[in-house]
Amino acid sequence: MKLSTVAVLLLVVSFTIPVHRPGPINSAGPEMVTLAPGAWSYRASGTWHRDGRQVDPPRLALEDDAPFSIMRHQVSRGEYAACVADGACLPSEGGPADEPRTQVSWHDAQAYASWLSKETGQTWRLPTDAEWQRAAAERFTDDALGDGDLSDRWLARYAQEAEAEVHPVLRLLGGWGTNSLGIADLAGNVWEWTNSCAVTGTLDSSGRVLAQSDYCGARIVEGR
Repeated sequence: MKLSTVAVLLLVVSFTIPVHRPGPINSAGPEMVTLAPGAWSYRASGTWHRDGRQVDPPRLALEDDAPFSIMRHQVSRGEYAACVADGACLPSEGGPADEPRTQVSWHDAQAYASWLSKETGQTWRLPTDAEWQRAAAERFTDDALGDGDLSDRWLARYAQEAEAEVHPVLRLLGGWGTNSLGIADLAGNVWEWTNSCAVTGTLDSSGRVLAQSDYCGARIVEGR
């Protein structure tokens, strides 16, 4: 996961895949995939410390007691253009209608989700970081560095970034294929905004969470 302040417009960030809980439907909305209630393992986001030194975020056991639905595809330029035409979203540069809508801020994402909610009669929002990881399924890449000293962690991060695949060409919707849940393009093509705030936390010697605080002037983006 990566952090992005709301003041920075990351050129490869897409705010895609708002989530919704079931509600009355006034008109047809985006194609969705529904995830059943269940338990999963979540790698927390943010900066964490134990005994005064930085360590990997904890891996937490989570359980969702209700289903949630998530867009099968990222928001396209064509879909975003409809929001712009209604005056609910800020204008943006053109491109193929079936290309993911990139170069948007977290606030742009919120505006689109609000507009889509009014258009469909559903309640749309960005996924949390935990929901995003669950939806990514086997495509989620755990970027834990290990609990070595600072120099070991720096070298591990350098190795991760040096060995990572680079895909500079933006693909059309579906160009990255689908995961085991049938959700397209996650953990590839572009980053996705989440609704989760930046987190700082403290763990005890056994790895249990002692304290954490959220800073919502920065939000988590996921993907690759």
